[in-house]
Amino acid sequence: MELPSWLGVPALGFGRATAQPRHGLVLAGGGSKASFQIGALRHLYDVVGIHPEVITATSAGSVVACTIAQWGDPADQARAVTELDQMWMAMQDQSEMFAPRAWFKLLLEKGPEWAKLIDRDREDERRRRPRGFSMPRISMPFRRSADGSSTIVDPAEPMAGGDDSRMSMQLTGQAATLNLATKEFPVAEDSASWSPSMVLQILSALSKLSRDSSDIREILRGAEASASTYRAGPLLAKLLDPSWFRSDRLAASGIKLRIATVGLESGDLHYITEGGVMVDRDDQPISGEVHEVTKGVLASCSIPGVFRPVKIEDEHYVDGGMRENVPAEMAIGHLGVTHPYVITCSPLGTSPSSDFRSKNLLDLVTRSIDILTDETGRDEVAYALSAGAKVIGPDVSVHSAMTVDPGLLQINRDYGWMSSAEQHLGTDQDTRVLVNEIVRLRMRGWELEKAWLADRIPVSRTPRLGASSPQTLSGPEQILELGEVKRALADAAARLPEDVRPEGADDWGRVLEAHGHAPEGLEPPW
Repeated sequence: MELPSWLGVPALGFGRATAQPRHGLVLAGGGSKASFQIGALRHLYDVVGIHPEVITATSAGSVVACTIAQWGDPADQARAVTELDQMWMAMQDQSEMFAPRAWFKLLLEKGPEWAKLIDRDREDERRRRPRGFSMPRISMPFRRSADGSSTIVDPAEPMAGGDDSRMSMQLTGQAATLNLATKEFPVAEDSASWSPSMVLQILSALSKLSRDSSDIREILRGAEASASTYRAGPLLAKLLDPSWFRSDRLAASGIKLRIATVGLESGDLHYITEGGVMVDRDDQPISGEVHEVTKGVLASCSIPGVFRPVKIEDEHYVDGGMRENVPAEMAIGHLGVTHPYVITCSPLGTSPSSDFRSKNLLDLVTRSIDILTDETGRDEVAYALSAGAKVIGPDVSVHSAMTVDPGLLQINRDYGWMSSAEQHLGTDQDTRVLVNEIVRLRMRGWELEKAWLADRIPVSRTPRLGASSPQTLSGPEQILELGEVKRALADAAARLPEDVRPEGADDWGRVLEAHGHAPEGLEPPW
């Protein structure tokens, strides 16, 4: 099958115009939003019957890719996806995937209290100043809620990181990777290295809080020592357990694998192969060294400032999405894939934001990254489409890349299944609109259920990042709207074509969505 190149010219220069078809998968990054990918893959394996020989991936997609690529037999690959689905859906809260470091956890606990003190101090100062004097604004990583409380702003998106310079010499292979991703770092009393920008923004304000000076020192030193806000949670230990994953099995499976990561020193896009060899973007080896593949996956998942860069050879590597979030060019242009399936995790396009005159530095940085990532994602998807790829992706953002909530994960997983079914069947636009309507109805039902459950379940006062906040309504109004949402959902599900209905669709309008730590046996309130 001869595929057109990026410019629409037959791709003879890439060596892909051969009689032998080659099937492949391209898996984009997206943190916990890989739930969408898992749903799409369940459909592709269980219904379509794909048999990829090549897999390229970035960030969270690399975790999914390594799970599949251990097996050459499509039946074994399908079984691995099913087991990964069960593992992903079993997560109950964010800490299972993203564990806040000790210093950042302390900031989460102290931050709202400090924000109130600083607000009060600034108001007192304003009253003392002459008329017409304007106080400079202090950028704070806290956001004022409608009820007057302060919450921590989510610092970033996606997954893990570490630094091998302090790794125990006794650990090798996957055990070393796990240690690298989950360990805390000791705090030196004379630490004087670079501090994360978020901490620097609030340093001048926090210096006034002398009674909390020991906490402030712990936060600053912890940030300097770890250079990250999170470490990998318990999910990574499960994924690296030898009963689940083995690098030698990956190398021997016959599947070609490329995991994207970016070197901070060189700024170059590199890939690690199924055999642990680092190659450049033209698939040429960089050196003769062989590395533990899981270390490359860890690097591919390492968002700067959120997780530590990973040192491999003489470079520190970070998330491959910085340059290639949808690595289609490697699969199609260099590894000869003629039948590519591309699965993204996020909608193309950025949602409008509020006026940035009142935003802080962190807001500016994260917004800029969102815009940059979207632009590169558009180019990468356009390249894949020009090469004849089947591109499966969402139109609706169900949850953020750091959200771990069982209900939202399941909604997003089912969304991936339906989106794959649509793509495979070539359904009309009306079906796509109906699928998106169902997803939005389920999201609204989840919000209303969460608000209803909050009155029945003790709620932790510690802010939890990444989750949506349900709209506040009075009890009777909540139940009334929830009943309307569930009736509309049942009607929409009934109109969904049979081949686009995932397992459980018949129950969407009758039962509660999944909720972490909710009591068993709750009767639906409507």
